[in-house]
Amino acid sequence: GNPSASACELRGLMWFAAPSAGTTLLAGMLYGGPECIAGVARRLSTSTGVAARRVQLRCYSALPVAQGPRSTEDPTWQPHGRPFDLGPFARYRVPADAEAMRLDRWLMKNVCSNWNAAQKLISSRQVWIVPADHTTDQHRSSVVIPRFRPECRGSTQLQPEAYVYFPKIMRPAQKRRVPTQRGSEVPGWLLRRVLYKDTDFIAIDKPAGWSVIPGRHVGGMHLQRLLPWLRFGLEETPHFVHRLSTELTGVLLLARHKAAAAYAKDMVRQRAFWQRAFWGIACGRTPQSGSVAMPLIQERWGKRMISKPCREDDGGFSAITEYRSLRYSPLAGGMSLLEMNLYSGRHHQARAHCAYGLRAPLLGDPIYYELSNRLNIETSYKVRYHGEDAKRECKELLGSMPPLHLHSRHLRIRTFAGKNVLITAPLPEPMIASFAALGWSEYLRRSDREAKRMAAWDPNADHYFVACVEEAVARASEGPDAEVADASNTSGCEGSDVGVSDSTISEETRGDGVVGSGVARNPSDIGRSRASAEASAGRGTR
Repeated sequence: GNPSASACELRGLMWFAAPSAGTTLLAGMLYGGPECIAGVARRLSTSTGVAARRVQLRCYSALPVAQGPRSTEDPTWQPHGRPFDLGPFARYRVPADAEAMRLDRWLMKNVCSNWNAAQKLISSRQVWIVPADHTTDQHRSSVVIPRFRPECRGSTQLQPEAYVYFPKIMRPAQKRRVPTQRGSEVPGWLLRRVLYKDTDFIAIDKPAGWSVIPGRHVGGMHLQRLLPWLRFGLEETPHFVHRLSTELTGVLLLARHKAAAAYAKDMVRQRAFWQRAFWGIACGRTPQSGSVAMPLIQERWGKRMISKPCREDDGGFSAITEYRSLRYSPLAGGMSLLEMNLYSGRHHQARAHCAYGLRAPLLGDPIYYELSNRLNIETSYKVRYHGEDAKRECKELLGSMPPLHLHSRHLRIRTFAGKNVLITAPLPEPMIASFAALGWSEYLRRSDREAKRMAAWDPNADHYFVACVEEAVARASEGPDAEVADASNTSGCEGSDVGVSDSTISEETRGDGVVGSGVARNPSDIGRSRASAEASAGRGTR
């Protein structure tokens, strides 16, 4: 503590001995001159009762406090000192030219690949960041004593040349990735599901069981992998304007270039771009028309995230759904065909509003059917479709485990040219069978005829699209394994409509056709002369 003694500052250790016990106790560490050390020795001898002559003073020569340049490779290195062991931790130095990245994202990419585990490591101070300008003692103390570790959050940015400490045991092994042979894949089934195409947008009929983007439990069954096949002459890969859940089917809109994607997303936020209509078969009888305004919040249910009603004051997000009942059947305890317009687009909004708001869960929705049933029991709300006779009749008519009956039927957009376009997707096979069992086949045929009359795109008139389909047919005919199997054959999902070839569906079952669909759903009509020539040559076509 003596400023005048700075010239002789030494790093020393104060020791004193108790001869009776034969032990040596560490009294402390200080920075100061010999006078300060002697004064501390006298105070220690007085407080402990040990004679001053018995105090052993050991001053170790050390470096001055103002140390020289520190090693950048090992920030805990000290000249003429022992190597410092990090123990259970490992250290990573951020490169000087590295881009800014959040701490939690860096952990998920390099350490644990799990968001929950990354948050636990950060909150328990098992992961921390030491800036580049910290001293060697600060590095060592942060490893040994947890309270000396800088407080970090998931949003903390990694600064250049900073050091990140993390547990060694969490360091993952290098994953072996099998390269995908994309050049040999000819997704002809995807080309047959194109519903609309112009210079700015493309609409496809999404099959069930296929995810829009890749995920942990998706594998190769995601549409983003097949987007290069939808370029149709452009160098840029299409962009998704919105998403549909894995279980959902129907119209999925894509933008062919970045300008169209930015325009569409901006107009969607302003609710001035499109009008969507979802068809769903609900268990029970609903009012003829109305709206459900029920705030929702996400909650974990087992291994999945679901939506539950919650007040906006408690953190719920506003959600509004307009609906109208198109048809009703008294079979199986009562089934209603609903057309829903989702204004908010929350997670599982249509399913949650049908289950909680209308007390009529969607057919084939085991999660919200059970939750709605539990809610009805607690509120003594009795409905017919929960009776044993209704369940038995539903099992006989529609099967024991039907898929989710929710379909994106219509999509009306306004293009760059100011043209209003109506796109309609045909119903999947399970819903067609349910319509036939409930007596709604005639209504479906009338709806398909009207949709075909209102179609805004004719595949036969699009010569480039015809050429792409012919090329896909030709490449598929070169070998039996060259083309990827149809979506239904590759999905392997129960109750999925993917995998049923559209060309095998008879006109009596489907009706007179669907939107934008005539040739897109029946590729044999495209390039008929080319297909017949290949068939005569013995190569055959699909």
